[in-house]
Amino acid sequence: MSPEDAQQFSREAQQRLADAEALRRELAKNGQPTRELDKAIENLRQLTNPNFLADTRAAADLRAKTIEGFKDFEFGLRRAMGEDSTRVMLERAGEVPPAYKQHVEEYYRAIGKGKKP
Repeated sequence: MSPEDAQQFSREAQQRLADAEALRRELAKNGQPTRELDKAIENLRQLTNPNFLADTRAAADLRAKTIEGFKDFEFGLRRAMGEDSTRVMLERAGEVPPAYKQHVEEYYRAIGKGKKP
């Protein structure tokens, strides 16, 4: 990853981090458990450091770990809300920004493999 790409990825991760932290505050305010989300947020926080992204293997591993953490959170939240956690979520409509396309595709491939609760 070039230094410019690392900076861009870092800025985007910072925005996603802000979004995740806002969600965490809302959930905590409503008395919802945030343990799984906290883990994913901590991993995402590490991805905001462009220097960390220089090690492509470690960065790829952390991205995968972060995605898995958000998936675990999503499944737990859906289960807590009484939804069928085995139901396949439909893809959202709309274009994915090019900078996120690879990560979105990776996410959908990962959830497409199925996860047993």
